[in-house]
Parts: sequence; C-alpha cells; structure tokens
Amino acid sequence: MEISRLLKEKIDTQMASWNAEIEAAEAKAKARQAQAEAEAADAELDEAFWARVKDLRARVLEGRQYLAELADAGDEQAERIKKKLSSLFE
Repeated sequence: MEISRLLKEKIDTQMASWNAEIEAAEAKAKARQAQAEAEAADAELDEAFWARVKDLRARVLEGRQYLAELADAGDEQAERIKKKLSSLFE
C-alpha cells in the first residue's frame, strides 16, 4: 500500500506543478494578447488620425485655390465659386 500512496503523491505533485505552469502560461498568453490588441487599436487610431490629417491638408489646399480664384473673380465667377465651397465646408 505504501507504493500506491507514494505514486499517488508523486502524480498529484506533478499534476500540481503542471497546473501551475498552465496558469502561468495562460496569464502570459493573456497579457501578450491584450498587448497585441492594444497595439492593433493604437495602429488603427494612428491610421485614422493620419487619414484625418490628409483630408484636412487637402481641404486647406482646396481652400487656398478658391482664395486665389476669388482674388481675381468677378461677381459671376464668385457665385460659381460660392456653390463649389459647400463641399469644402462639409
């Protein structure tokens, strides 16, 4: 009976050790997954910010073009430009 008890204790000890390794590995995997998700979210936000910057730069360029046109425009041309401006201000 002593051998059975010793074997059982050895198996229980080994299983407890493996369970501790499993828990540590799961915690590490969850932390890495959370970090990867945070980095992906950061990258997505960066992409959105750069898209907004690009859009705003294009609007500024378009606005400068309209200002240049208005500098030399008569009333008729100014009315035409006024209609185009609605898209710039959206």
